[in-house]
Amino acid sequence: MMAKFGVSLLCVPFYLLASIASAESISLEDLGNLELSYIQPRKVASYEGSSLPAQIERLPGNDYWVMTPENIQQVTFLVGQGQIVTKGQAIVRLTGPEVFHFLAQIEAAKSLYQLAKQRYDRNKPLLESGSISTEKWREISQDYFSTHLEYEHMQHFMEMVQSIDAKTESLVVIAPVAGIVNLNHLNSPYTAGAQLFSLVPADSIRVKVNVPMSQSTSLSAVNINQCHISIDEVSAIADGVFLTAWSKPVPQECNLLLGQQITVIPEYQKAVYMLPKNSVFSWQQESQIFIQTAQTLSALSIDILGSTSDEYIIASDQDLSQIQVLSQSVAAVKGILLGLGGE
Repeated sequence: MMAKFGVSLLCVPFYLLASIASAESISLEDLGNLELSYIQPRKVASYEGSSLPAQIERLPGNDYWVMTPENIQQVTFLVGQGQIVTKGQAIVRLTGPEVFHFLAQIEAAKSLYQLAKQRYDRNKPLLESGSISTEKWREISQDYFSTHLEYEHMQHFMEMVQSIDAKTESLVVIAPVAGIVNLNHLNSPYTAGAQLFSLVPADSIRVKVNVPMSQSTSLSAVNINQCHISIDEVSAIADGVFLTAWSKPVPQECNLLLGQQITVIPEYQKAVYMLPKNSVFSWQQESQIFIQTAQTLSALSIDILGSTSDEYIIASDQDLSQIQVLSQSVAAVKGILLGLGGE
């Protein structure tokens, strides 16, 4: 669409320039012979924003931890740090006399539990008939449950033992679940209760990215090279002007490593408009465009959300899908509104 007029900008009376300099709209008749053309903003449902720093991290709280059952003299890891392991794969060998001391403890705990259970079962009918006191039954029950818990705790560790070698006084611990192994390399002895290793489930490996609060609600995905990963959740606690967003599990084919620092291109799911850069101008610290309404050009404030090589990605409180936006002689019209009388 094109409009032409036969009066030069330099012929616009000074009193008219002064009167419209403080206004935010101008009649087309007052623009003389300026050559004007318009464009209709292109509406899109999503857009890519400016790149953001991110990190490949594990989602907190999902790791599977394996602890040392006893003081251990020697710990030999059978896999490498960060290796992907399967359930049941051998992870570490524990060696030393403490290993068989622990096995002896298990046998002792088993015997105590069996004796306590026999006593519990034998005295339960006596409680129902009133032949023993409540205090005596409390003592029997407490002994039974405490020995049961201790034995079950030891048995839980033994479920992760693949093999026992009496000659070398060692046993091999396997992975209870599949995942990425995180070995705990200590420079001091492994004491009872110390972490041996942990396993990070594959579905816990995520992209962690800090997104500006103003755009957090519309963040839908991140792009890393050719890898597209949807956003799973956004924190409701702010860190300054940013919120922490977590992606869905990172696909293995993305070839991203736990702890890796990366740059991502955020994708926002929000109805916005694409507009040539020459249609946008700055005025009073705001980004604006000229829109045509009847025989008038009016300045409208917009928000610039991002850009491509030729276009701005903009948002507006007003629906721009059917609006004609000035795309030629924008600087000249701005100059008239500023009282400059020309470009």
